[in-house]
This record gives sequence, C-alpha cells and structure tokens, in this order.
Amino acid sequence: MLKKLSERKLSKTIYNLSTDINLEFDFILIGISSILKDYRLCHYVNKNSNFKLIFGKENPYDEKGNKKLHKTQAELDYHILNFTLKNKVKETHHFKTYRDVSGDLERECYMLINKSLEGRLLISETANFDAFLLIKHFIDEEDLSALLTGLNRVDGILLAKEIDPKILKSKENLIF
Repeated sequence: MLKKLSERKLSKTIYNLSTDINLEFDFILIGISSILKDYRLCHYVNKNSNFKLIFGKENPYDEKGNKKLHKTQAELDYHILNFTLKNKVKETHHFKTYRDVSGDLERECYMLINKSLEGRLLISETANFDAFLLIKHFIDEEDLSALLTGLNRVDGILLAKEIDPKILKSKENLIF
C-alpha cells in the first residue's frame, strides 16, 4: 500500500490537504440569537459560564509584556475579512470579537458578532444568529450542556444552539 501511495503523489497530496482543513474546524461552535447589544451579551455569557470574555481578538501585549507593534489596533480588536464582489471590487469588513485566552492557550474562547461594522454577515447562511461562541480545545458534553442551558435561561437570549461548523458554506470565515 505504501508503494501505491508513493507512486500516486496526487492522491497523497489531496489526502493531506483535506486532513489539514478538517483540523482547522476542531472547535465547538454555538450560535446565539439575542436582542441584547454585543457588550451586554458578552456580560451574560461571562455570568453564565467560566469565561471572562473581553473585547478584542488579540491581547495587544506579547508574553513578555511588550506592546505588539507589528499589528494595527484594528487587527488586534476585530476579525477582519476581505470579500471580493462580483464586479471584482474588494470590501474589507470588521467583525467585533471578544476573547478569553489563557496564557498557555489551554483555554481559548471567542465570541464573534455575526454582522460586521459595515453590515455584512460573517456566516451568511445563519442570518438568524447574532453571535457565535467559538470554543477551541476540549469541552466535554456535560459542560457544553450546562453552558447551553445557562445561556438559554438568560432573558435577552432567544436561542443558544450548537452548530457543526463543517456543514457551513462560509466556514472559512471562522478561521483566524
């Protein structure tokens, strides 16, 4: 079998590519429909979980406490995506992002607002969701169930539901 794989490099390359892509979507995704402003929603997510979400995609300081100078403030605060329209015009969109990331990356959670500052949806096929919780690394079923139950009890949250990111058409917009 190894001989066949080495003789057919194209098959091996395709296999490695699909494996790498699937690893990028190894996270829990929770869609949230809410009437709350994003900062209030963030407050209630923190209150009903062990997360301590704060505004910004990245910490503006590195592990040594030095300010990151190679990134703009917008790159540190927002999930920025560039879209090419049918007429080949490029549009840049800024999606508000909240984070809870431990120094050792053992805990990594992000809340992404589905609508950009410019008005485009992050995941267009899920227009009914206002925000997404993206939880990287392992979370067991019991903790996930408790989180969903807690979120669904909040008065301003209409629905919190787990979504399989692999079935989304716009799933590449979740990679950062």
